[in-house]
Parts: sequence; structure tokens; C-alpha cells
Amino acid sequence: MKAWLAKFRESFLSVLPIFCVVLLIYLLEKYRVGVFADIADYQGGANQITDKDFLAFGVCAFLIAFGLALFNVGAEQSMSEIGQLVGGSLMKKKNLFFIIAMTFILGVFVTIAEPDLAVLSGQLYGISSTAVVWSIGIGVGLFLVIGVLRVIFRKNLNIMFLAFYALVFCLGYFIDPKLMPIAFDAGGVTTGPVTVPFILAFGVGVAASSKGGGDDSFGLTALCSVGPILAVMVLAQFVDVDAISATPYPMDSIPADFGASLAQAVLGSMKEVALAILPIIAFFLIYDLLFLRIPAVRLIKIFIGMVYLFIGLVALLAAVNAGFKPLGSKLGQAVGADQDAYPIALVLAFLFGLFGVLAEPAVHVLSQQIEEVSEGTIKAKTVLLVLALGIGTAVMLALIRAEYEFSILYYIVPGYVLALGLSFVVPKIYVAIAFDSGGVASGPMTSTFVLPFCIGFAYSRLLDKGGSPVLTTDIYQYGFGLVAMVAMMPLIVLQLMGLYVKVKKDILYRRARERIVEENDDQIIHFGKEAS
Repeated sequence: MKAWLAKFRESFLSVLPIFCVVLLIYLLEKYRVGVFADIADYQGGANQITDKDFLAFGVCAFLIAFGLALFNVGAEQSMSEIGQLVGGSLMKKKNLFFIIAMTFILGVFVTIAEPDLAVLSGQLYGISSTAVVWSIGIGVGLFLVIGVLRVIFRKNLNIMFLAFYALVFCLGYFIDPKLMPIAFDAGGVTTGPVTVPFILAFGVGVAASSKGGGDDSFGLTALCSVGPILAVMVLAQFVDVDAISATPYPMDSIPADFGASLAQAVLGSMKEVALAILPIIAFFLIYDLLFLRIPAVRLIKIFIGMVYLFIGLVALLAAVNAGFKPLGSKLGQAVGADQDAYPIALVLAFLFGLFGVLAEPAVHVLSQQIEEVSEGTIKAKTVLLVLALGIGTAVMLALIRAEYEFSILYYIVPGYVLALGLSFVVPKIYVAIAFDSGGVASGPMTSTFVLPFCIGFAYSRLLDKGGSPVLTTDIYQYGFGLVAMVAMMPLIVLQLMGLYVKVKKDILYRRARERIVEENDDQIIHFGKEAS
């Protein structure tokens, strides 16, 4: 019971900061305080948060918190268990082809069930959602195989990161720049609440059964985030960009009949989630029957976890589509439409990033892990503060890009060059933790609320400049890319913290040596055999 209460507490705390910020904006608009009076009245009050909007948002916020809690309980009880069981048993087969095939299939199926991916693909228009999901699933499957092979053959993680990101930037020159942000966002959303617990548990199972030991489990999540970027870049070669360019981007809005809309969203989500998790269930049943044969009690517990996961995912996706995402878009449009509200937009972006990280339970786990690895040199509270400030800055930078309309590569290329350069200087354990942390930082709130907020801001800015319906590719180019920024920032800040630990230890050791060795100790002493 305590575990259940802890999960519900964590989930409600994840949503609470966003809810409080929206509540504050709603009250400031309602009572016409300062610049918020102009925001509320701008363009006839079309973008004002009404009483009905806020009520719908409140209901959806509760549903998301409830859904996240059930989902986390279910994921821990089912996906983590499946990952560890299959990962551990695969290595015992000693059949490389079998290991590769099973790892690939699992990687694809788990990715298809990822809710963050469903939210992202639901915001893409003019590109087949099915093609996006399956392409990204194949990308994760391939790179999960590469990650497992790295563990088996003990290859250097730094060199692999350098090679694959070099490939990413080379392929980037061959795709339309308007689709570039979507490719990098894909890498962030696929390390979400379904894939991360599974991949981490799978990595632990694989590493424990291999010669490398437990430390080899680090870095698997980071490798799996490269696959989707490359997969979307390949998919982009077959997308008709001219056809998308002719289509106005349809912005979401909270419908007048919210109850009916929510019920429809629940039914749609039930079908979507069932199709996503049934392949995983079928795969595990067959695998267990042929190879594992785990006790019936443990099998039942896993399937009860799947039921929790199903209900939680349905509640989460329905609430996102019915109210959370539309209100995020509307708020972005409100501060984007009024030119004088640009400073307010930057402050809100920073707060959404800051609070989103501080309320993310996985970030607290990561902070404790770094404190242990650094032997107390870096405190957990320091890690939290640095990550929160970093992610807040990343969201703010995404809005600056939407305002001044420049390529995401101006952020991504220097950012990854710095991150990859640091990986050759910083101790290996920090490199693996830093690259894995990108998925931890880009939690559920990023894709469900903060990304729609940035899209809404970009939409209003483009509409104001052009005076005509905003084209879909323009939104793709300047509205997307936020998740990529949020996923990249921890790579830099956490490695910088690792570098700080290394430098501090080197200074302490040098001072210790200086105290031990006296000024005239530079002499040679010959030790020979004692005369008999």
C-alpha cells in the first residue's frame, strides 16, 4: 500500500507545478493584472483562458496524474520484469543470431507502446503517424541490438557515440531542414516512461549475464535514442515536403462539449493502447512458454501490471488529447500573439522547464546516483539545481529560436560537439550517466504540455508575420525541436560536473603529494641485497 501511495504522490507532484503556473496565469488574466490584461484582451480575447478552459485543464491534470501513477506501478511490475527476465535469459543462449533477433523484436514492440511517441506523432500532420511510429520503433530495435553487441564485445562507448553522431550530422545535410527538428525530437521522446524502465532492466539483465559486469548496463538508453533520429532522417527522404508545405497547420482547441470530447478520447485511446501493448504480451507469452517457464504466480503478477499499465496509458493519452495539449497550445498562442508579452513567454518557458525537472521522480533518483558515484563530491541537491537551471534554459532557448527563426543545428551541432568532446576527458561512468539522463530529463510533461506551448508560441509569431494561415512545414521547422534541446542539455551539464569532480580530485592529490614529499627529497636510493 505504501508503494502505491508513493507512486501517486510522485505523479501528482509531477503535474502540480505546471498546474500551479497555469492557475496563476488564469487568475492574472481573469482579474486583469498588469500585462496579463493586454494578453487576455488581445485579438478580442480569443486566446484568454476561460473558466471552462481551466476547469477542463484541471480535470485533465488530475487524470494525467492518476494515469501516470497507475502507469508507473504497472511499468515497474510488468515492463521492468519482462526486460530483466528476457535480458538475462538471452545471454545464456550463446546463440548470437537468436540474441540479435529477440532484442530487435523487443525493441520495436516496446517503442510502439511508448506514450510520448504517441503524443509526438499525434502532432504531426501530413506525415503518416503509422510510418513515423514504425520507423522509430525499427530505429530503437536496431540500436538496442547495437547496445547489446557492445556489452558482449566490450566496445568503447565514447567511440560509438562519436561515430553515430557523426553519421547523424552527415545525414542531416540530405534531408529538408524543415523536418530536422522532428528527427531530433524523436530521439528524445523514445526514451520515455515505457522504454526507459524496460531498457534499463534489460541492460541490467544483459550486463549481469555477460563478462562486463553491471557497469555495462549504462549507456544503453543513450544509444537507443540515436536510432530514432537516423530512422526519421531516412523516412524524411520519402516524405513529400511540397505537399506538406501547402497545408495549413491545424491548432488544437478545447471543444465546447468537453465531456463528449473526453469520452471520445478515452475510446480512441483504448483502441490505440491495446494495439500497442498486445504485441508485447504475445511476444512474452511465447517466449516464456518456449524458454523461461516462470512460476504461474509471477506470470499473473506481470499481467496484472500490464492491466495497470493499460488503464494508466488510456487515462494519460485521453487527458493529453482532450485538454492538456490544447491548453498548452492556447497558452503559447496567447503569449506569442502579443509582441509585448515576449519577456513573459521567456519567463514561462524557463519556469515550465525548471518545475518540470524538479518534479520528475526519475531526476531525483539520478541525482542520488551521481552523489554516490562521485563519493559525495557532488551533492544530490546540487545536481537537481544544475539540471533544473539547464532544462529551464533549454526551453527558453527553444522559444528564442521560434522568435528569430534560425535552424536548430545552431544549437545541436555545438552542443553535441561539446558533449562528445567532454566524453573523452570525463570519467567513463559520468559519460554513460550523462548520455542516459537525456531521456530522464525529457519526462512526460515535456511532450504533453511544454512542446504544445512552444508550438502555440511559434504559430502565433508566424501568423503575425505572414498574415495568412501558418504552413505545416513552418511549424515543423520552428515550433518543434524543444524535446531535442531538453534531451541534449543534461549531456553537457552532467559531464561538466564530472569534469569538476575529476579536476577537484587531481588538485587534492597534487596537494597531498606536495605535503608528503619534502623539498630535498629528490634523490635516488639504491636497494641492494644485504651482505651475508
